[in-house]
Amino acid sequence: MRKFSCVQDCSDCCVYRQYYPTVAHGKIGVLLLPDEITGIQVLAREKNVNVRIVPRIATGLESPEKIIAYQMMGKNEDGDLCPFLDVEGSVRAPHGGYRCRIYDGRPLACRAYPLVKTGKAGTLEEHCQFCRKYGTTASVTGLEQEIKALGKIKAEVRADRKSTRVWRYATATGREEDRNKMLPEGWVKES
Repeated sequence: MRKFSCVQDCSDCCVYRQYYPTVAHGKIGVLLLPDEITGIQVLAREKNVNVRIVPRIATGLESPEKIIAYQMMGKNEDGDLCPFLDVEGSVRAPHGGYRCRIYDGRPLACRAYPLVKTGKAGTLEEHCQFCRKYGTTASVTGLEQEIKALGKIKAEVRADRKSTRVWRYATATGREEDRNKMLPEGWVKES
């Protein structure tokens, strides 16, 4: 058993964004539940930070009728770098990485990281440096807060996915060399 802890000087979870579910859909931002948006916007105003929030998942039969999750996009043109990560500040996080300017008010998705699946053997995010070192399905302790946060997200998102279609928002955001592979920004029906 290994206790989860951030790797010395790492801020990868706040710097890099992934393509999801495919490169065609573009890079995703930090998942936000609808009731988190106002809080993030207030924090952005207080910190004088520009945030771009776009839809992420919706439900509806013939079109996206109800948005059940949003996403806060990274501030770089390629979709990377959380707008709240203090890359220019001299104060570092306790583990030596860049400091989150809204750590106490960060979204549930940030609180759940690196946990991406719960269950008998939880699954950890493969891009996390700790997880690369020790494995993504290893027995890890110290994830109680992450389990609680992911449980809240799953309960919210699953509740509205019953007996309807799911729509994903393509962000058309990513590396320059991938732009020709991406769908235009907008809704895509899941098959």
